[in-house]
Amino acid sequence: MSARAALPIRRVLHVAVVGAGLLAPAAAQGADTPLALVQAQGGLELQQAGGSWNPQAGPALVSTALRSGAGRATLRVGAAGQIVMGSASQLRRFRDEADLLRGQFLLRGPVAVHVQGQHLVMDGPGRVRVDLSGATRRVAVLQGAVRLDLSGGLVEVRAGQQVALRDGEVTAFQESDPWYDAQFRGEGDAVVEATRGAVRLGGTRPTQAAVVGDVLRAGDTLNTGAAAWAEIGFTGGGYLRLNEQSELNVLSVDRTSRGREVLLRLARGTAWNVVQRGQGGYRIDTPVVSTAVRGTVFRVDAAGLVKVFDGQVALPSQGDAPVAAGQQRPPAGGVSPLTLDAVDEFNRALDAQRGAPLTLDVGPRAVSLPDLAVQARSQPGAGLSVTVAGRTLPLSAQDSEYRLAQLEDRLPEGLYRVRVTARRAGQTLTRTQTVYIDRTPPVLSGVTVQRAGELLIVSGRVQDASPARVTVTVTAGTRTVRHFVDGAAGAFRWLLPAGGAAGPVTLTARDAAGNEDRALVP
Repeated sequence: MSARAALPIRRVLHVAVVGAGLLAPAAAQGADTPLALVQAQGGLELQQAGGSWNPQAGPALVSTALRSGAGRATLRVGAAGQIVMGSASQLRRFRDEADLLRGQFLLRGPVAVHVQGQHLVMDGPGRVRVDLSGATRRVAVLQGAVRLDLSGGLVEVRAGQQVALRDGEVTAFQESDPWYDAQFRGEGDAVVEATRGAVRLGGTRPTQAAVVGDVLRAGDTLNTGAAAWAEIGFTGGGYLRLNEQSELNVLSVDRTSRGREVLLRLARGTAWNVVQRGQGGYRIDTPVVSTAVRGTVFRVDAAGLVKVFDGQVALPSQGDAPVAAGQQRPPAGGVSPLTLDAVDEFNRALDAQRGAPLTLDVGPRAVSLPDLAVQARSQPGAGLSVTVAGRTLPLSAQDSEYRLAQLEDRLPEGLYRVRVTARRAGQTLTRTQTVYIDRTPPVLSGVTVQRAGELLIVSGRVQDASPARVTVTVTAGTRTVRHFVDGAAGAFRWLLPAGGAAGPVTLTARDAAGNEDRALVP
Protein backbone atom coordinates (compact mmCIF):
# COMPACT_ATOMS: atom_id res chain seq x y z
CA MET A 1 0.00 0.00 0.00
CA SER A 2 1.47 3.34 -1.01
CA ALA A 3 2.04 6.36 1.13
CA ARG A 4 0.51 9.63 0.06
CA ALA A 5 2.83 10.60 -2.78
CA ALA A 6 0.63 12.58 -5.16
CA LEU A 7 0.38 11.60 -8.79
CA PRO A 8 -0.21 14.18 -11.56
CA ILE A 9 -3.73 15.54 -11.45
CA ARG A 10 -5.43 16.26 -14.74
CA ARG A 11 -7.99 19.04 -14.62
CA VAL A 12 -9.92 20.48 -17.53
CA LEU A 13 -11.95 23.67 -17.60
CA HIS A 14 -15.50 23.10 -16.39
CA VAL A 15 -18.07 24.73 -18.65
CA ALA A 16 -21.62 25.68 -17.77
CA VAL A 17 -23.32 22.90 -19.71
CA VAL A 18 -21.73 20.13 -17.59
CA GLY A 19 -24.68 20.14 -15.23
CA ALA A 20 -26.96 19.49 -18.18
CA GLY A 21 -25.20 16.23 -18.99
CA LEU A 22 -21.93 16.98 -20.81
CA LEU A 23 -20.07 14.52 -18.54
CA ALA A 24 -22.53 11.67 -19.01
CA PRO A 25 -22.08 9.03 -21.71
CA ALA A 26 -24.86 8.89 -24.21
CA ALA A 27 -26.06 5.51 -22.91
CA ALA A 28 -26.65 6.98 -19.46
CA GLN A 29 -28.38 10.26 -20.36
CA GLY A 30 -32.06 11.07 -20.47
CA ALA A 31 -34.90 11.64 -18.03
CA ASP A 32 -35.98 8.01 -18.31
CA THR A 33 -32.61 6.54 -17.28
CA PRO A 34 -33.56 3.48 -15.19
CA LEU A 35 -32.20 2.99 -11.68
CA ALA A 36 -33.42 -0.45 -10.75
CA LEU A 37 -32.82 -2.67 -7.74
CA VAL A 38 -32.24 -6.12 -9.24
CA GLN A 39 -30.99 -8.07 -6.20
CA ALA A 40 -31.75 -7.49 -2.51
CA GLN A 41 -29.97 -9.24 0.36
CA GLY A 42 -30.41 -8.62 4.08
CA GLY A 43 -31.89 -5.44 5.50
CA LEU A 44 -32.83 -2.96 2.74
CA GLU A 45 -35.34 -0.11 2.87
CA LEU A 46 -36.84 1.83 -0.03
CA GLN A 47 -38.07 5.38 0.52
CA GLN A 48 -41.62 6.07 -0.52
CA ALA A 49 -42.91 9.22 -2.19
CA GLY A 50 -44.15 10.58 1.14
CA GLY A 51 -40.74 10.14 2.83
CA SER A 52 -41.40 6.94 4.81
CA TRP A 53 -39.05 3.94 4.59
CA ASN A 54 -40.38 0.45 3.87
CA PRO A 55 -38.49 -2.88 3.85
CA GLN A 56 -37.59 -4.06 0.35
CA ALA A 57 -36.87 -7.73 -0.34
CA GLY A 58 -37.05 -7.92 -4.12
CA PRO A 59 -36.52 -6.08 -7.42
CA ALA A 60 -37.92 -2.55 -7.69
CA LEU A 61 -37.41 0.78 -9.42
CA VAL A 62 -35.67 3.38 -7.25
CA SER A 63 -37.41 6.70 -7.74
CA THR A 64 -36.46 8.29 -4.38
CA ALA A 65 -33.82 6.64 -2.16
CA LEU A 66 -32.51 3.27 -0.97
CA ARG A 67 -30.60 2.41 2.22
CA SER A 68 -29.12 -0.71 3.79
CA GLY A 69 -28.56 -1.92 7.34
CA ALA A 70 -26.77 -5.26 7.39
CA GLY A 71 -27.32 -6.12 3.76
CA ARG A 72 -26.32 -5.68 0.18
CA ALA A 73 -28.02 -4.40 -2.97
CA THR A 74 -27.23 -4.71 -6.66
CA LEU A 75 -28.67 -2.02 -8.92
CA ARG A 76 -28.77 -1.66 -12.69
CA VAL A 77 -27.82 1.77 -14.03
CA GLY A 78 -28.71 2.63 -17.59
CA ALA A 79 -28.27 -0.11 -20.19
CA ALA A 80 -25.14 -1.85 -18.86
CA GLY A 81 -23.93 -0.14 -15.68
CA GLN A 82 -24.12 -1.64 -12.22
CA ILE A 83 -23.88 -0.46 -8.59
CA VAL A 84 -23.20 -2.84 -5.71
CA MET A 85 -24.16 -1.18 -2.41
CA GLY A 86 -22.69 -2.52 0.84
CA SER A 87 -24.04 -2.46 4.39
CA ALA A 88 -24.77 0.79 6.23
CA SER A 89 -25.02 2.66 2.91
CA GLN A 90 -27.49 4.99 1.25
CA LEU A 91 -28.13 6.45 -2.21
CA ARG A 92 -30.83 8.57 -3.77
CA ARG A 93 -32.07 9.39 -7.24
CA PHE A 94 -30.75 12.82 -8.20
CA ARG A 95 -30.99 14.44 -11.65
CA ASP A 96 -32.16 11.09 -13.04
CA GLU A 97 -29.03 9.35 -11.75
CA ALA A 98 -27.89 7.63 -8.58
CA ASP A 99 -26.34 9.95 -5.99
CA LEU A 100 -24.14 7.97 -3.57
CA LEU A 101 -24.54 9.55 -0.13
CA ARG A 102 -22.83 7.35 2.49
CA GLY A 103 -21.32 3.91 2.93
CA GLN A 104 -19.44 1.76 0.42
CA PHE A 105 -20.13 1.07 -3.24
CA LEU A 106 -18.65 -0.78 -6.22
CA LEU A 107 -19.39 0.61 -9.70
CA ARG A 108 -19.14 -1.42 -12.90
CA GLY A 109 -19.05 0.62 -16.10
CA PRO A 110 -20.17 2.13 -18.26
CA VAL A 111 -21.89 4.22 -15.62
CA ALA A 112 -22.69 7.81 -14.66
CA VAL A 113 -23.53 8.68 -11.05
CA HIS A 114 -23.19 11.48 -8.53
CA VAL A 115 -20.99 11.04 -5.45
CA GLN A 116 -22.34 13.26 -2.68
CA GLY A 117 -23.45 15.64 -5.42
CA GLN A 118 -20.22 15.43 -7.49
CA HIS A 119 -20.64 13.99 -10.99
CA LEU A 120 -18.67 10.85 -11.93
CA VAL A 121 -18.56 9.19 -15.35
CA MET A 122 -16.99 5.92 -16.54
CA ASP A 123 -17.42 5.76 -20.33
CA GLY A 124 -16.51 2.10 -20.81
CA PRO A 125 -15.98 -1.13 -18.92
CA GLY A 126 -14.21 -0.90 -15.58
CA ARG A 127 -14.58 -1.12 -11.82
CA VAL A 128 -14.54 1.69 -9.25
CA ARG A 129 -15.02 1.62 -5.50
CA VAL A 130 -16.49 4.57 -3.61
CA ASP A 131 -15.92 4.84 0.15
CA LEU A 132 -18.05 7.36 2.04
CA SER A 133 -17.93 6.48 5.73
CA GLY A 134 -16.78 8.49 8.71
CA ALA A 135 -13.80 10.59 7.73
CA THR A 136 -13.24 8.59 4.51
CA ARG A 137 -14.44 10.22 1.25
CA ARG A 138 -12.69 8.81 -1.78
CA VAL A 139 -13.09 7.27 -5.23
CA ALA A 140 -10.61 4.51 -6.16
CA VAL A 141 -10.31 3.04 -9.66
CA LEU A 142 -9.64 -0.69 -9.89
CA GLN A 143 -10.01 -1.05 -13.66
CA GLY A 144 -10.58 1.46 -16.43
CA ALA A 145 -10.77 5.21 -15.85
CA VAL A 146 -13.25 7.83 -14.62
CA ARG A 147 -13.82 11.56 -14.86
CA LEU A 148 -14.99 13.33 -11.72
CA ASP A 149 -16.37 16.86 -11.48
CA LEU A 150 -14.85 18.48 -8.36
CA SER A 151 -15.48 22.15 -7.54
CA GLY A 152 -15.66 23.37 -11.10
CA GLY A 153 -12.92 21.22 -12.61
CA LEU A 154 -12.56 17.70 -13.94
CA VAL A 155 -10.24 15.15 -12.36
CA GLU A 156 -9.27 12.08 -14.39
CA VAL A 157 -8.47 9.01 -12.31
CA ARG A 158 -7.06 5.80 -13.78
CA ALA A 159 -6.63 2.22 -12.57
CA GLY A 160 -4.43 2.02 -9.47
CA GLN A 161 -5.28 5.59 -8.40
CA GLN A 162 -7.63 7.16 -5.88
CA VAL A 163 -8.91 10.69 -5.46
CA ALA A 164 -9.81 12.32 -2.13
CA LEU A 165 -13.11 14.15 -2.45
CA ARG A 166 -12.15 16.72 0.18
CA ASP A 167 -9.32 18.26 -1.86
CA GLY A 168 -9.08 16.45 -5.20
CA GLU A 169 -5.63 14.98 -4.47
CA VAL A 170 -4.85 11.89 -6.55
CA THR A 171 -2.59 9.22 -5.03
CA ALA A 172 -1.70 5.59 -5.69
CA PHE A 173 -4.16 2.93 -4.52
CA GLN A 174 -3.74 -0.77 -3.82
CA GLU A 175 -6.84 -2.52 -2.58
CA SER A 176 -6.61 -4.74 0.52
CA ASP A 177 -10.27 -5.14 1.52
CA PRO A 178 -12.45 -6.17 -1.47
CA TRP A 179 -15.63 -6.54 0.60
CA TYR A 180 -17.77 -7.03 -2.53
CA ASP A 181 -15.89 -10.23 -3.52
CA ALA A 182 -17.18 -12.07 -0.42
CA GLN A 183 -20.63 -13.58 -0.73
CA PHE A 184 -23.13 -12.04 1.69
CA ARG A 185 -24.58 -14.70 4.03
CA GLY A 186 -26.74 -12.62 6.35
CA GLU A 187 -26.54 -10.57 9.51
CA GLY A 188 -23.81 -11.44 12.01
CA ASP A 189 -23.74 -11.05 15.78
CA ALA A 190 -22.42 -8.33 18.03
CA VAL A 191 -23.07 -9.41 21.64
CA VAL A 192 -22.39 -7.67 24.95
CA GLU A 193 -19.97 -10.06 26.68
CA ALA A 194 -19.04 -8.10 29.83
CA THR A 195 -19.90 -4.82 31.54
CA ARG A 196 -18.80 -2.80 34.52
CA GLY A 197 -20.58 0.27 35.89
CA ALA A 198 -23.22 2.31 34.08
CA VAL A 199 -23.59 1.03 30.50
CA ARG A 200 -26.63 2.13 28.50
CA LEU A 201 -28.01 0.65 25.28
CA GLY A 202 -30.16 2.76 22.97
CA GLY A 203 -30.42 3.99 19.41
CA THR A 204 -33.00 1.84 17.64
CA ARG A 205 -34.62 0.81 20.93
CA PRO A 206 -35.73 2.54 24.15
CA THR A 207 -32.67 3.39 26.25
CA GLN A 208 -32.01 0.73 28.88
CA ALA A 209 -29.21 -0.73 30.96
CA ALA A 210 -27.03 -3.05 28.89
CA VAL A 211 -26.56 -6.56 30.27
CA VAL A 212 -24.37 -9.47 29.25
CA GLY A 213 -26.03 -11.34 26.41
CA ASP A 214 -27.65 -8.32 24.76
CA VAL A 215 -27.43 -8.60 20.97
CA LEU A 216 -26.65 -5.32 19.20
CA ARG A 217 -28.29 -4.60 15.87
CA ALA A 218 -27.50 -2.08 13.17
CA GLY A 219 -28.25 1.39 14.49
CA ASP A 220 -27.86 0.49 18.17
CA THR A 221 -25.79 2.83 20.36
CA LEU A 222 -23.80 1.86 23.45
CA ASN A 223 -22.81 4.49 26.05
CA THR A 224 -20.55 4.13 29.09
CA GLY A 225 -20.49 6.37 32.15
CA ALA A 226 -17.66 7.34 34.48
CA ALA A 227 -15.46 4.38 35.54
CA ALA A 228 -17.57 2.08 33.33
CA TRP A 229 -16.73 -0.15 30.37
CA ALA A 230 -18.33 -2.74 28.14
CA GLU A 231 -17.00 -5.53 25.93
CA ILE A 232 -18.65 -6.52 22.64
CA GLY A 233 -17.83 -9.84 20.96
CA PHE A 234 -18.34 -10.45 17.25
CA THR A 235 -19.24 -13.38 15.02
CA GLY A 236 -16.14 -15.50 14.48
CA GLY A 237 -14.14 -14.04 17.37
CA GLY A 238 -12.52 -10.80 18.41
CA TYR A 239 -13.93 -8.06 20.61
CA LEU A 240 -14.09 -4.36 21.30
CA ARG A 241 -13.86 -2.80 24.75
CA LEU A 242 -15.62 0.54 24.99
CA ASN A 243 -13.86 2.54 27.70
CA GLU A 244 -15.46 5.00 30.11
CA GLN A 245 -17.31 8.11 28.91
CA SER A 246 -17.56 6.72 25.38
CA GLU A 247 -20.23 6.23 22.73
CA LEU A 248 -20.27 3.57 20.01
CA ASN A 249 -22.70 3.06 17.13
CA VAL A 250 -23.01 -0.32 15.43
CA LEU A 251 -23.43 0.28 11.70
CA SER A 252 -23.54 -3.40 10.69
CA VAL A 253 -22.07 -6.85 11.26
CA ASP A 254 -22.26 -9.09 8.18
CA ARG A 255 -21.63 -12.79 7.76
CA THR A 256 -19.86 -13.46 4.48
CA SER A 257 -18.08 -16.30 2.70
CA ARG A 258 -14.77 -14.83 3.95
CA GLY A 259 -15.80 -14.35 7.56
CA ARG A 260 -17.54 -11.39 9.09
CA GLU A 261 -17.43 -7.71 8.13
CA VAL A 262 -17.78 -5.30 11.09
CA LEU A 263 -18.63 -1.61 10.58
CA LEU A 264 -18.59 0.64 13.67
CA ARG A 265 -18.62 4.33 14.48
CA LEU A 266 -16.98 5.76 17.63
CA ALA A 267 -18.70 9.07 18.38
CA ARG A 268 -16.71 9.91 21.52
CA GLY A 269 -14.26 8.39 23.95
CA THR A 270 -11.94 5.41 23.42
CA ALA A 271 -12.29 1.93 21.93
CA TRP A 272 -9.80 -0.90 22.51
CA ASN A 273 -9.96 -3.43 19.65
CA VAL A 274 -8.77 -7.03 19.52
CA VAL A 275 -9.49 -8.25 15.98
CA GLN A 276 -9.43 -11.98 15.23
CA ARG A 277 -7.14 -12.88 12.34
CA GLY A 278 -8.67 -14.61 9.36
CA GLN A 279 -12.19 -13.37 10.15
CA GLY A 280 -12.82 -10.89 7.36
CA GLY A 281 -12.88 -7.13 7.71
CA TYR A 282 -13.17 -4.77 10.65
CA ARG A 283 -13.56 -1.01 10.36
CA ILE A 284 -14.15 1.62 13.01
CA ASP A 285 -14.75 5.25 12.03
CA THR A 286 -14.44 8.36 14.17
CA PRO A 287 -15.22 12.00 13.38
CA VAL A 288 -11.51 12.48 12.63
CA VAL A 289 -10.04 9.24 11.29
CA SER A 290 -11.12 5.87 9.85
CA THR A 291 -9.31 2.61 10.60
CA ALA A 292 -9.47 -0.67 8.67
CA VAL A 293 -7.82 -3.90 9.84
CA ARG A 294 -7.90 -7.66 9.30
CA GLY A 295 -6.31 -8.95 12.49
CA THR A 296 -4.59 -6.76 15.06
CA VAL A 297 -4.74 -5.17 18.50
CA PHE A 298 -5.16 -1.42 18.47
CA ARG A 299 -6.69 1.54 20.27
CA VAL A 300 -8.55 4.41 18.63
CA ASP A 301 -9.85 7.61 20.22
CA ALA A 302 -12.68 9.67 18.77
CA ALA A 303 -10.28 12.64 18.78
CA GLY A 304 -8.11 10.85 16.19
CA LEU A 305 -5.40 9.08 18.19
CA VAL A 306 -4.50 5.60 16.85
CA LYS A 307 -2.16 3.21 18.70
CA VAL A 308 -1.19 -0.20 17.32
CA PHE A 309 0.03 -2.97 19.65
CA ASP A 310 -0.04 -5.89 17.22
CA GLY A 311 -0.40 -6.19 13.45
CA GLN A 312 -1.04 -3.18 11.24
CA VAL A 313 -3.83 -0.63 10.81
CA ALA A 314 -4.63 1.17 7.55
CA LEU A 315 -6.21 4.63 7.59
CA PRO A 316 -8.56 4.95 4.60
CA SER A 317 -9.26 8.55 5.59
CA GLN A 318 -5.53 9.30 5.19
CA GLY A 319 -4.89 7.65 1.84
CA ASP A 320 -4.51 4.21 3.44
CA ALA A 321 -1.46 5.39 5.39
CA PRO A 322 -0.28 2.44 7.54
CA VAL A 323 0.34 2.40 11.30
CA ALA A 324 2.34 -0.67 12.32
CA ALA A 325 2.78 -2.48 15.64
CA GLY A 326 4.75 -0.33 18.08
CA GLN A 327 3.61 2.90 16.43
CA GLN A 328 1.04 5.55 17.12
CA ARG A 329 -0.52 8.35 15.10
CA PRO A 330 -1.63 11.42 17.09
CA PRO A 331 -4.57 13.58 15.96
CA ALA A 332 -2.15 16.11 14.46
CA GLY A 333 -0.79 13.44 12.08
CA GLY A 334 2.56 11.77 11.60
CA VAL A 335 3.68 8.42 12.97
CA SER A 336 5.85 8.07 16.08
CA PRO A 337 6.98 5.26 18.41
CA LEU A 338 4.31 3.88 20.72
CA THR A 339 4.12 5.46 24.19
CA LEU A 340 1.94 3.72 26.80
CA ASP A 341 -0.38 5.65 29.08
CA ALA A 342 -2.82 4.75 31.87
CA VAL A 343 -5.59 3.88 29.40
CA ASP A 344 -3.33 1.39 27.62
CA GLU A 345 -2.22 -0.25 30.87
CA PHE A 346 -5.82 -0.50 32.03
CA ASN A 347 -6.91 -2.29 28.86
CA ARG A 348 -3.93 -4.63 28.79
CA ALA A 349 -4.71 -5.66 32.37
CA LEU A 350 -8.34 -6.36 31.42
CA ASP A 351 -7.16 -8.39 28.44
CA ALA A 352 -5.17 -10.58 30.82
CA GLN A 353 -8.24 -11.04 33.03
CA ARG A 354 -10.38 -11.83 30.01
CA GLY A 355 -7.99 -14.59 29.01
CA ALA A 356 -8.42 -16.36 32.36
CA PRO A 357 -10.85 -19.33 32.45
CA LEU A 358 -14.39 -18.51 33.55
CA THR A 359 -15.39 -19.68 37.04
CA LEU A 360 -18.82 -20.32 38.56
CA ASP A 361 -19.51 -21.35 42.14
CA VAL A 362 -23.14 -21.83 43.14
CA GLY A 363 -23.79 -22.41 46.79
CA PRO A 364 -24.45 -23.24 49.44
CA ARG A 365 -26.93 -25.75 48.13
CA ALA A 366 -30.41 -25.26 49.57
CA VAL A 367 -32.58 -28.36 49.15
CA SER A 368 -35.77 -26.70 50.31
CA LEU A 369 -36.79 -23.02 50.35
CA PRO A 370 -39.99 -21.03 50.92
CA ASP A 371 -39.10 -18.88 47.87
CA LEU A 372 -36.46 -19.18 45.20
CA ALA A 373 -33.10 -17.66 46.17
CA VAL A 374 -29.84 -18.06 44.27
CA GLN A 375 -26.31 -17.05 45.27
CA ALA A 376 -23.28 -17.46 43.02
CA ARG A 377 -19.72 -16.27 42.53
CA SER A 378 -17.89 -15.58 39.27
CA GLN A 379 -15.50 -13.03 37.77
CA PRO A 380 -16.51 -9.37 38.02
CA GLY A 381 -18.18 -8.27 34.82
CA ALA A 382 -19.58 -11.70 33.99
CA GLY A 383 -23.26 -12.06 33.15
CA LEU A 384 -25.18 -14.55 35.28
CA SER A 385 -28.71 -15.77 34.86
CA VAL A 386 -30.97 -18.40 36.39
CA THR A 387 -33.46 -20.52 34.47
CA VAL A 388 -36.36 -22.07 36.35
CA ALA A 389 -39.90 -23.09 35.36
CA GLY A 390 -39.37 -21.92 31.80
CA ARG A 391 -38.20 -18.44 32.82
CA THR A 392 -34.70 -16.99 32.59
CA LEU A 393 -33.90 -14.17 35.01
CA PRO A 394 -30.70 -12.13 35.47
CA LEU A 395 -28.69 -12.21 38.67
CA SER A 396 -27.62 -8.85 40.05
CA ALA A 397 -23.91 -8.35 40.69
CA GLN A 398 -21.90 -6.81 43.48
CA ASP A 399 -18.31 -7.32 42.34
CA SER A 400 -17.95 -11.12 42.13
CA GLU A 401 -21.11 -11.88 44.18
CA TYR A 402 -24.34 -12.51 42.27
CA ARG A 403 -27.86 -12.79 43.69
CA LEU A 404 -31.37 -13.27 42.38
CA ALA A 405 -33.65 -10.33 42.99
CA GLN A 406 -37.07 -11.13 44.45
CA LEU A 407 -39.44 -12.71 41.95
CA GLU A 408 -42.44 -10.66 40.96
CA ASP A 409 -44.68 -13.68 41.52
CA ARG A 410 -43.97 -16.59 43.86
CA LEU A 411 -43.33 -20.03 42.45
CA PRO A 412 -45.95 -22.60 43.45
CA GLU A 413 -44.82 -25.25 45.89
CA GLY A 414 -43.07 -28.23 44.33
CA LEU A 415 -39.81 -29.61 42.99
CA TYR A 416 -37.84 -27.43 40.54
CA ARG A 417 -34.71 -27.85 38.47
CA VAL A 418 -32.69 -24.62 38.71
CA ARG A 419 -29.97 -23.86 36.14
CA VAL A 420 -27.43 -21.08 36.74
CA THR A 421 -25.45 -19.88 33.69
CA ALA A 422 -22.41 -17.59 33.62
CA ARG A 423 -21.15 -15.91 30.44
CA ARG A 424 -18.07 -13.85 29.88
CA ALA A 425 -15.73 -13.21 26.96
CA GLY A 426 -17.38 -15.88 24.83
CA GLN A 427 -17.12 -18.51 27.59
CA THR A 428 -20.14 -20.21 29.19
CA LEU A 429 -20.48 -22.31 32.35
CA THR A 430 -23.62 -23.91 33.76
CA ARG A 431 -24.45 -25.37 37.19
CA THR A 432 -27.70 -27.17 38.01
CA GLN A 433 -29.48 -27.70 41.33
CA THR A 434 -32.76 -29.25 42.43
CA VAL A 435 -34.78 -27.13 44.84
CA TYR A 436 -38.07 -27.86 46.58
CA ILE A 437 -40.26 -24.79 47.15
CA ASP A 438 -42.06 -25.46 50.45
CA ARG A 439 -44.25 -23.12 52.49
CA THR A 440 -46.27 -25.79 54.32
CA PRO A 441 -45.20 -26.54 57.93
CA PRO A 442 -44.38 -30.11 58.91
CA VAL A 443 -47.07 -31.90 60.91
CA LEU A 444 -46.46 -33.45 64.36
CA SER A 445 -48.97 -36.17 65.26
CA GLY A 446 -49.46 -38.93 67.84
CA VAL A 447 -46.91 -37.35 70.17
CA THR A 448 -46.64 -39.01 73.60
CA VAL A 449 -44.30 -38.49 76.55
CA GLN A 450 -43.82 -41.18 79.21
CA ARG A 451 -41.72 -40.79 82.35
CA ALA A 452 -39.70 -43.79 83.48
CA GLY A 453 -37.61 -42.75 86.45
CA GLU A 454 -34.96 -40.32 85.22
CA LEU A 455 -35.90 -40.91 81.57
CA LEU A 456 -38.45 -39.51 79.20
CA ILE A 457 -39.78 -41.71 76.40
CA VAL A 458 -40.83 -39.36 73.57
CA SER A 459 -42.54 -40.85 70.50
CA GLY A 460 -44.75 -39.78 67.63
CA ARG A 461 -44.68 -38.93 63.93
CA VAL A 462 -43.64 -35.96 61.84
CA GLN A 463 -44.43 -35.61 58.14
CA ASP A 464 -43.40 -32.96 55.63
CA ALA A 465 -43.96 -32.36 51.92
CA SER A 466 -40.25 -31.87 51.32
CA PRO A 467 -37.99 -34.93 51.14
CA ALA A 468 -35.38 -33.10 53.23
CA ARG A 469 -34.76 -33.89 56.90
CA VAL A 470 -36.91 -32.28 59.58
CA THR A 471 -35.27 -31.00 62.75
CA VAL A 472 -37.24 -31.84 65.92
CA THR A 473 -36.26 -29.97 69.08
CA VAL A 474 -37.46 -31.39 72.45
CA THR A 475 -37.46 -29.03 75.44
CA ALA A 476 -38.08 -30.42 78.94
CA GLY A 477 -37.44 -27.94 81.74
CA THR A 478 -34.02 -26.45 81.17
CA ARG A 479 -32.81 -29.25 78.93
CA THR A 480 -33.05 -29.07 75.13
CA VAL A 481 -32.24 -31.93 72.78
CA ARG A 482 -32.24 -31.78 68.97
CA HIS A 483 -32.92 -34.76 66.67
CA PHE A 484 -33.28 -35.19 62.90
CA VAL A 485 -36.12 -37.10 61.28
CA ASP A 486 -36.62 -38.17 57.68
CA GLY A 487 -39.69 -36.22 56.63
CA ALA A 488 -40.87 -39.03 54.39
CA ALA A 489 -40.60 -41.84 57.02
CA GLY A 490 -41.57 -39.65 59.93
CA ALA A 491 -41.80 -42.03 62.96
CA PHE A 492 -39.59 -41.39 65.99
CA ARG A 493 -39.02 -42.73 69.53
CA TRP A 494 -36.34 -41.30 71.78
CA LEU A 495 -35.15 -41.91 75.34
CA LEU A 496 -34.15 -38.59 76.88
CA PRO A 497 -32.88 -37.58 80.34
CA ALA A 498 -35.75 -36.13 82.35
CA GLY A 499 -33.43 -33.74 84.12
CA GLY A 500 -35.80 -33.51 87.08
CA ALA A 501 -38.34 -31.62 84.98
CA ALA A 502 -41.92 -32.16 86.02
CA GLY A 503 -43.60 -29.67 83.70
CA PRO A 504 -44.81 -30.02 80.10
CA VAL A 505 -42.57 -31.10 77.24
CA THR A 506 -42.43 -28.98 74.06
CA LEU A 507 -41.64 -30.41 70.62
CA THR A 508 -40.82 -28.09 67.71
CA ALA A 509 -40.55 -29.50 64.17
CA ARG A 510 -38.74 -27.28 61.66
CA ASP A 511 -38.28 -28.29 58.03
CA ALA A 512 -35.44 -27.29 55.72
CA ALA A 513 -37.41 -24.31 54.39
CA GLY A 514 -37.89 -22.90 57.91
CA ASN A 515 -41.56 -23.84 58.35
CA GLU A 516 -42.47 -24.94 61.90
CA ASP A 517 -45.07 -26.93 63.86
CA ARG A 518 -45.27 -27.28 67.66
CA ALA A 519 -46.71 -29.79 70.11
CA LEU A 520 -47.06 -29.27 73.88
CA VAL A 521 -47.38 -32.44 75.96
CA PRO A 522 -48.40 -32.05 79.65
